[in-house]
Amino acid sequence: MKSIGNRLSQRYVSKGIIEPHFSNVYSYIFDYMFNFILYNLSLLILGFILKQLTAAIVYVIIAGSLRAVAGGYHCKTRTSCYILSYTIFTLYLYLITIIPKMSAYILICIYIINWISILIISPVDTPNKIFDSNDKKISKKGVRKLFIFNSIFTILSFLLHWNKGLLSIDLSLIICSLSLYTGYISNTRRYLCK
Repeated sequence: MKSIGNRLSQRYVSKGIIEPHFSNVYSYIFDYMFNFILYNLSLLILGFILKQLTAAIVYVIIAGSLRAVAGGYHCKTRTSCYILSYTIFTLYLYLITIIPKMSAYILICIYIINWISILIISPVDTPNKIFDSNDKKISKKGVRKLFIFNSIFTILSFLLHWNKGLLSIDLSLIICSLSLYTGYISNTRRYLCK
């Protein structure tokens, strides 16, 4: 069965929009974009159904952007990736509802610790994306930009006394940090086994 990306790229080849030797590249890009949009949309729908839309939006923005720029753990199969991703997201939404209201100062401390751990280790290679020295510089710069954007949002949440927003940010960062360190450990084992 042909993927959506494959069908789209073949259509563009037949119409002369793209050259035939670029068909596989475009197929991969179209499939990636389709899966990215579908996954994030499904997270937002799940957040809406569970009455946690704001938390879902925070997660999609923080975890999605950090994962794209900083790398992290990568499952071996698409199915295991879906299962792990949706399980983590559902756990995230569950934790948002059961964690009692915490002091904003504690949440800010958790935020700082998370970002320090992320800035120290990122970027982390995945089997599909090995960073060369130039890629690492670009990724580190992207992570620092995300840190600045995220810090502005966090400061605003703090000033507006939006503790649930701070908790959503912290949990999203904890998930990203765990993914980075798990990916790092997985890579270390992979390189040692070679």
